[in-house]
Amino acid sequence: MISHTVADLHVSIGSASRSVLCDAFAAARSSIRAQFHSLGDADVVAALNAAAARGVDVTLHLEGDVHRYDRKRSERPRDDPGRVSFARYARMLDKRIHVVVEDDPLVLEHAKAAVVDDRRAFIATANPNRAGFGEPGDFLVEDDLPADVAAVRRAIFDRDAQTGRIVNGPDPGQRARIAALLDAPVDERIAIEDLSDPLILDALEARAKHGRHDEVLVKRERRTRMDCIQELTAAGVAVRTLPGAYLHAKYIDAGDRLYIGSANLTRNGLDEAREIGIIAKTSDFDDGGAALRAEFASMWRSAQPL
Repeated sequence: MISHTVADLHVSIGSASRSVLCDAFAAARSSIRAQFHSLGDADVVAALNAAAARGVDVTLHLEGDVHRYDRKRSERPRDDPGRVSFARYARMLDKRIHVVVEDDPLVLEHAKAAVVDDRRAFIATANPNRAGFGEPGDFLVEDDLPADVAAVRRAIFDRDAQTGRIVNGPDPGQRARIAALLDAPVDERIAIEDLSDPLILDALEARAKHGRHDEVLVKRERRTRMDCIQELTAAGVAVRTLPGAYLHAKYIDAGDRLYIGSANLTRNGLDEAREIGIIAKTSDFDDGGAALRAEFASMWRSAQPL
């Protein structure tokens, strides 16, 4: 796959993200702070365990009920999901790692971020597990700007993290700043795991009405809101899906700005869940976003109209 190093923002795509994370954890000398919806990749787990074994202070915030949205409203888990998750992570992780299993029933832990030695921050679209590294749309951004690193660290500990580039939720500012990207006077490219927020749908339809030719790539699986996709298609928005693939991307290319993060374009992602992302100028990336744009173009060519 693809890996790039840049002066400010470092971008990895696909399975290269695994090596980048593992190398960063292997190089840690004092601390690792991270938050993930789920964690399961053997190499990443081994790197975290090795860091803890050599004395690095490791703290992980992990979602306690990753299947809460897979169940129907009438269903209830047979066991306490937070306790089950904690026991699973306790078996997987070194006992010196501080594991915080998030079990707030109203706020999903959906972010994918890490801070190493309070000097390097990582923001991803997919979780560090086999599915995340193996399916399309796994983008990882490394950011070493001190203000951004401090913001990501605050977000991991559930504090306000807004900066000029970092956005996090749940916070009204996250929705406003992501939605503002759809005001760009250019044709946009969007790759998103889940798309159903009414205001975002309205904005995309309005763009099509005013002559914009946006391209929207979405995941196609049983939870996809097909009524929303059909609404966009009827409005003239070009929408495609990757057959047989679980798309992990959360990516918006608004011309001179790019968004990469954990938040889907849903009410939960924009308003309710713990999320983290970066909105940066394309010039902040190594090649003006060319690698990300090439990856989108490749996925778009492989995709099919809905």
